[in-house]
Amino acid sequence: MSQNVYDNIRTRVIVLQENQLLLLNDEGAWRLPGGGLEPYESLLECAAREVYEETGIEVEATSVAFLGEWVYPTYAPCPRKRMQYGYTLEVHIYAHPISPDQPLRQEGPDFPQPAWVPLSSVPQLPLWPKELKTLATTLLAGKTVPGVPSILKRIEGSRATPPTDLPYTQIALTAQSDI
Repeated sequence: MSQNVYDNIRTRVIVLQENQLLLLNDEGAWRLPGGGLEPYESLLECAAREVYEETGIEVEATSVAFLGEWVYPTYAPCPRKRMQYGYTLEVHIYAHPISPDQPLRQEGPDFPQPAWVPLSSVPQLPLWPKELKTLATTLLAGKTVPGVPSILKRIEGSRATPPTDLPYTQIALTAQSDI
């Protein structure tokens, strides 16, 4: 396992539009678009870039939804037989399309096919991560779920003026402008 942060941190992007979730069909199993950070790139920039590369959709990434940790071998088997230990962090991020009606585009012939999937179908899909099923059910029940602000830090003194508000996002199906 590499000690380089760019090899061990990945994004997965939850793109919602009109009661649908953007997913990739990878030989019958479904997953979110996303991928690894590139040097000098923020998590939100990575999320937007990966969605565009894998689906052709331009999105605005807004906030962190949740984190997924892979701790090898404590909680997950080592992905490579030569590895003795390792760590990967997947940061799941909320995003929404910049404009409606963008056509989906497959990254290439050997890549997963993107599709807009109705939220009502998500709980029945062979899907990873399974928490997306809970998210779909929660949103369809009319509940609001929070997003966590992603704050790019700047070097500043300990006496710097704090912000007046934190940019928490509320995700709900009834308020499309919030997602």
